[in-house]
Amino acid sequence: MSDDPIQIFDDAELEALRAVVESQSAWRGMGEDSPVTQFEDTFGERLGRKYVLALSSGTAANEAALAGIGIGPGDEVICPPCTFIASSMSALTLGAVPVFADVDPRTLIITAESIEAAVTAKAKAVVVVHLNGQPAEMSAILEVARKHNLAVVEDCAQAFDCTYRDRPVGTFGSVASFSLQQGKQITSGEGGIIVTDDPEVYERASLYCNCGMAWYRYGREAPRAEPVGELMTRGHFAMGHNYRMTAWQGAVALAQLGKMERFNARRAELVDLLENSLAGLSNLQLAHRYADTLPIYWNYPLRTVGITTHDLEAACEESKVTIRRDIEINYLEVVYRQMEDERCTPVGVPLPDYVHYGLGLCPEAEAAARYTTSVFVHHGMTDPDRLRQWATGLRDVLTRLNG
Repeated sequence: MSDDPIQIFDDAELEALRAVVESQSAWRGMGEDSPVTQFEDTFGERLGRKYVLALSSGTAANEAALAGIGIGPGDEVICPPCTFIASSMSALTLGAVPVFADVDPRTLIITAESIEAAVTAKAKAVVVVHLNGQPAEMSAILEVARKHNLAVVEDCAQAFDCTYRDRPVGTFGSVASFSLQQGKQITSGEGGIIVTDDPEVYERASLYCNCGMAWYRYGREAPRAEPVGELMTRGHFAMGHNYRMTAWQGAVALAQLGKMERFNARRAELVDLLENSLAGLSNLQLAHRYADTLPIYWNYPLRTVGITTHDLEAACEESKVTIRRDIEINYLEVVYRQMEDERCTPVGVPLPDYVHYGLGLCPEAEAAARYTTSVFVHHGMTDPDRLRQWATGLRDVLTRLNG
């Protein structure tokens, strides 16, 4: 592997931004010459989905995906607990109730069995997070979803270009969301994307993200605003937010998309370095990969055996090795504990008697979080030798603890 750093941004982004400056318009625009339009079209062609909506952030994309499938007050959305909180908080924003389903402790990814156990009469959708760039086992999940008439939302924020059974993630669910935040596989600093093949999902999401105004790039002709008596109206047909992507973001995202293969290759090299350095330790398990999947890691998960990451962190301090204990469990965050105390969501929707948030809700997730650490394997790592040194230091600590 070359130790030469890969620049996250270079002349390609500078040229794209210069073109926006020269245009004297940073607004997203709807024309074919808009960088946002060009990004949407290129991303849709790459993924093979019909309708693409580029947005201001990955969180906006999470919300838009749920809005697109019609989630509203009182609906229940089944979510995994081990993910960035936007995956579940987006349901709260829409007045829905997140219901957490347990995970496979090897991957921290939601399972078909746990989804089925969480289904109630009010369940309308399930959010499947392809955590760390490891695709979920979609066939079994889709079977359960069909059985219970659940819409499937794929959260691909950490999973660009990954495949399940030779098919890209983001092409299995009713709708999928992606993130373009700084640390992701490609970035525009902040940014998000939703993709779908359903024109109604696209239209509802577009309304939600454009203050209810119907600016559709695809599908049926958008409705027109009609005057009320002698007074004009602007054409706000639904409640919504302003989540539009700017031309600055679109220009950078389009430039980044052309670098995806190079970025992916560097990430794979870093993963190989990590696995070769840490293989063969009896008290450490490398990332578990599901059959028929091609992960492209965002974070690389490591699972300790017989020692918690809390104790490992203490042991590592003596050797000046830093490990991350950052496995997030959504329902233990303050916002969910407040909901448990108040028995309603932040927008005032009462929680059903059977919905609770607190320790013990997802035992597998809680146990796995105590033994899982993650390693950031970003293509922009300026000194890959530091990763090699870190892995060697961790191996020494684990070998000593195993003695």
